[in-house]
Amino acid sequence: MPFEPLRTDEKLPTKQKPPKDMDSVMLTGCTGFVFASLLTYFLGVWPFLAFQDTHLAAIMGLCALLGLVPATVLGIVAARKFELPGACGYVGGAMALSVFLYLRLQQVMLGKSSTDLPRPDYPESWVWAVPLGWLIFSVLVAVLAIPRIDVGGNDRA
Repeated sequence: MPFEPLRTDEKLPTKQKPPKDMDSVMLTGCTGFVFASLLTYFLGVWPFLAFQDTHLAAIMGLCALLGLVPATVLGIVAARKFELPGACGYVGGAMALSVFLYLRLQQVMLGKSSTDLPRPDYPESWVWAVPLGWLIFSVLVAVLAIPRIDVGGNDRA
């Protein structure tokens, strides 16, 4: 096959890599999306399930440190490795994590109206502010972590 992969009969000094086929690109992107979304969710959720005293602001900060920081690092790695599918998977996992945080904080706020539950030592505005802040932060991280691509197709990462 003298005309492959460059469609020329010119002899080249080095062997050229064949272009990626669509199936492998789709499979890599879908795999990156699924792994990024699931790992983002599980990395962010586990501290809130492991530490039960989330009615204390210090424990909430510890949970955020142990869960949200590794999830952010994962998001950056996924966006750099899998590009747009990895970044979208990270944002999808961050959305699911935001819903979990909202429900968890609402559950903690039940302590303000019940005598059987401990009273939270942070304001009620955290119920919506923490999940919304996490989601906005995650979108910004994903946008900034995606490698830039020239119009000509040359990567500038």
